[in-house]
This record gives sequence, C-alpha cells and structure tokens, in this order.
Amino acid sequence: MSEYSEVLHLDGASVLMNDRMILRDIHVVMNQGEFCYLKGETGTGKSSFIKALYGLLKMNGARIYAAGEDLSNLNKKSLQAYRRKLGLISDSYPLFTDQTVFNNLDTILSSTDWAIASERERRITEVLDKLGLGMLQGEVVRDLPSGLRQKVAIARSVLNKPTLLLADNPMVHLDNKSTDDVMALFIDLVKENKTSILCSVSDESLIDRYPGRSYFCGDGTVTESR
Repeated sequence: MSEYSEVLHLDGASVLMNDRMILRDIHVVMNQGEFCYLKGETGTGKSSFIKALYGLLKMNGARIYAAGEDLSNLNKKSLQAYRRKLGLISDSYPLFTDQTVFNNLDTILSSTDWAIASERERRITEVLDKLGLGMLQGEVVRDLPSGLRQKVAIARSVLNKPTLLLADNPMVHLDNKSTDDVMALFIDLVKENKTSILCSVSDESLIDRYPGRSYFCGDGTVTESR
C-alpha cells in the first residue's frame, strides 16, 4: 500500500453493528495528504462509517487498509497502535469537562509518544493559537460555550499530527470565522504533515467555499461523488 502512498483503501468493504450489516460494497481510496468530504443526509451512516474506520464498529471486506494497517486483522494491541496514527473528531470521544483546556490536551499528548513536557506545551500552544484559543489554556472546559468546546475538541484531534484524521461533522457548532480557522488548520496539516483528512458534512455550503473530492453516503453504501 505504501508503494502507492495510499492511506485509505477499502474495496468491497462493509460495516456491521451487532452483526447487522449497515453499509455494504464500499469502495474508497485516499492518498497521503488528501482532503476528502463525506456527504450524505442525516441517518445515512456517515458517523457509523467513521466509527468503523476508528475501530469502534466491525468492518469486513476484500481489502480494508487504513494508515498502513489491515483492519480485518486488528487485535486489542494492534488497534491501540493503529489509533495512535489517527485523529478523531466525534461525539463518541467527549472532552474532560472538569479539566482545563490545557490539561485536556496535555492528557492526550502524554498518552502517546510525547514524553517531554516542554515539547507538549509547545505543540499545544501552537495548535490553540491557530484556532484563536491561545488565551483559554487555563479555562475549565465546562465553562466554555459549545462552539469553543468544539474547537478544543478539534485541537485535541490534531495534536499528534495524525496520518489520518477522521472528522465527523466538525463544524456543526461553529460560525463562519471559526470554520475558517479550522479549515486553515486542516489545510496546514495536509500541506505540512501530509495528513489525509476525511471530513463528513451536513451543510454542503462548506464544499462550495473549500472545494474538494467527495464521497457520498446513501442507499446503504459509500461511493465517490461525481
């Protein structure tokens, strides 16, 4: 897979929930440093697809590779290693509301390979500044409005410079200015770190403002949008 710089390759994949197939015949290919949208109406399975890519739902298929891993062969140990390569923006992974913004982010970094405190602090400051949150490091998360909480969650997801970022409707609570801040951060990740980003959207006006290749989730499958 690395020969072709593919970060995501799904061929005839299916997603199962409690042994019930909810998505089938999925064909998705993303290269290193590529930004793609995942479109589709509410209830069509966008969130389930992203959860499956993160290993929260079972996935089968002829070929199901992501971030260099065969998703059909993941065990508890390899799943943990796989997730270290990922970033996830999802309601499934809420913030620690009783902690400060800084401590939320530092907890995430210290659980990965960022052992040196000064390097963690530098990275946290860098990401928060890009999102316009630099002055909020000491604020307790529960005291923040929903839009700022969402930006903190986004900051948390990109701290480790992931190989693949899975973003489930990340702009849902954000105004246009905050959305522009987040998109600028995503674009930096793509350009500087060669991160591949799959971003699900419910409002397709974002695609009009920031055009990109799209996949469509509907009719029980995921296909490239022409």
